[in-house]
Amino acid sequence: MSKVEIGVIGLGKLGLPLALLFSKRFKVSGVDISEQRIDQIKNRQDFYEPQVNEYLEDYGDNLRTSTDYKILEDCDVVFIIVPTPSLPSGKFDLQYVESALRQMHKVNPECLAVISSTINIGDMEKLKQIHKRLCYNPEFIKQGSIINDFENPKFVLIGAYEEGDGEQVAEIWSKMNDRPIQIVSPAEAEITKLSLNVSFTLGITFANMIGELCEKFDADSDKVLNIIYKDRRNYKAGLGFMGPCFPRDVTCFETICTEKSIESGYRFANLINDLNSYTVGRWLRKIKSHNKEKIGVLGVAYKPGVPYIYESQPIKIIQQLQTEDHEIYVYDPLAQENAKRVLGSSVHFCSSIGECLDEAEVIFIGTPDYADVDTNKHVVNPWSREIWSTDS
Repeated sequence: MSKVEIGVIGLGKLGLPLALLFSKRFKVSGVDISEQRIDQIKNRQDFYEPQVNEYLEDYGDNLRTSTDYKILEDCDVVFIIVPTPSLPSGKFDLQYVESALRQMHKVNPECLAVISSTINIGDMEKLKQIHKRLCYNPEFIKQGSIINDFENPKFVLIGAYEEGDGEQVAEIWSKMNDRPIQIVSPAEAEITKLSLNVSFTLGITFANMIGELCEKFDADSDKVLNIIYKDRRNYKAGLGFMGPCFPRDVTCFETICTEKSIESGYRFANLINDLNSYTVGRWLRKIKSHNKEKIGVLGVAYKPGVPYIYESQPIKIIQQLQTEDHEIYVYDPLAQENAKRVLGSSVHFCSSIGECLDEAEVIFIGTPDYADVDTNKHVVNPWSREIWSTDS
């Protein structure tokens, strides 16, 4: 049994399985505001969630429970896993997390508090005003397999303000499973938790759209989706999709779905095209926010290493800047000739990166192979350091 003492606030559908899981390796103190819930646990009531009764029988002696927060005063780490119901606005209600954190702080102001409830992006900054030592450790579980999901996650996510606090939470989880542990900033953890679930809903929506399409053509959606899932790509943030394939394929998909009255398909494709166009406007606004006339663009091809400018978003951005009489300097030795035919003589095509950097006041990174350019000029860079392709 580890010497670290753990507290868990909230012994509901998720909190009780979490407390019992920790009870395998630690002494655990659990708090819940419901006397009835405490009695159910102490009396070993039969719970419907798989494995809870088994764990309660095997490890329940390591779990002491109470409605009194004083039970937490000797805990080293306290996990808060209380409800955050949706407000009319759609955001999560933080009041129960805040209440739990305040009451915990009164009895144990020095402990490490770990928020496991699902919260809004930005909430950790609010909670840090209540209790200084704070981490975000959201759960990724499903009803009906909660303990199994806690024990066998794909990864453990920890958002920490201080490295030592993140490592302390990581050490606890390393005794629970051998899965990868990701320690990031609290904001990055908040974004990851919420966005991951949104990505799952996107996958469900996509699968249903393919299902409707397959119905129209008497095709087996399972076969189609199983093949699609064999080629999943992990893209980085940057510009939108470009090139000779993706834009025309989406347009063709939209047209076919329109012809066949597949509403989910043409609505989906229309949304994708609309968001792709929005990306051009978004980066254009960032360039113009510097209020400079001379704009340099490094890379105008649709991806690094090619001379082609099919549906190039850097080209579209330049064309918008041309309408407002900006002075444009371009460097892309491979794509230069193709770009000249589209952009005309009003754009200055530079013979070197240095020339472009010297002449321009703002530098826009059009392709990710120039993402690490070193300059003291204003730089608008859509790309992360990792280079990726926007087309097949």
